[in-house]
Amino acid sequence: MTRLASFPLALFVLGATGCAGAFDPAHFEGSREARRAEPEALLEVTSRSAELQTVGHVHASCTLHPGFRRVDGEPLSDVDCSTERLSWVLHESAASAGGDALVGKHCNSRRLGGTARETYRVACAADVARFAGDGPSRRPLEAPRSVAPSEPAPSASDVQRIEQPDASLAYRVSVSFAPVVPKFEHRALAFAEVSELSSMPIADRPLGDLVASCETGCDERALRRGVLVAAGRLGAPDVIAVRCFGSASGTSCVGTLAAPERAQ
Repeated sequence: MTRLASFPLALFVLGATGCAGAFDPAHFEGSREARRAEPEALLEVTSRSAELQTVGHVHASCTLHPGFRRVDGEPLSDVDCSTERLSWVLHESAASAGGDALVGKHCNSRRLGGTARETYRVACAADVARFAGDGPSRRPLEAPRSVAPSEPAPSASDVQRIEQPDASLAYRVSVSFAPVVPKFEHRALAFAEVSELSSMPIADRPLGDLVASCETGCDERALRRGVLVAAGRLGAPDVIAVRCFGSASGTSCVGTLAAPERAQ
């Protein structure tokens, strides 16, 4: 969650990540076993077969506030809230728990009342299952099962899976954005639709600075990507001069969001 909905993130890698330790923002309940598969190699099935044994249940959620707005220290998982990101969070959690498959995965979204602006709660859940015995073609000390890249060259989904940080990492990253324009309306953009530029194009107008920060367990690559992912969710097509720095409170990356005058 390929990774994290309509907007990959993810939120929505599955390759090397900056996540440390056993961080797992999804709620897994059940029996943890030895890891057998990488997140992208987990099967998704509608019902449990005789060869699968249920080892637990996993669920994850996020809160979505659509549109261009001020953001004050919100988790990237909320700014880029999507069923795709949540699906990959389930994959990551289930793989960490030793699962081979997600059974009966389902997602839902509901509008929250009593809020000043449009707000949705998005959630996904599934049972986690494991093949009985050693599983198909399983050998002692074999590395976790992974998905082989497409031949003769990796496909677009392979590249996305390799390059994207873990979807779960978005729960560690906080995002802040202070608009310098009173209004900006544009549809949300996927990560691939956002351009990272070294300087402001003549036709562009700045929208404000966006900061992605993490206290621990994140690398600069993940934070830089987080800036662009959040920018896309706010509808900004350009991010100018992303720069990163470390401090006693962790690591941060900041970039100036911008858009052509005609888009405003």
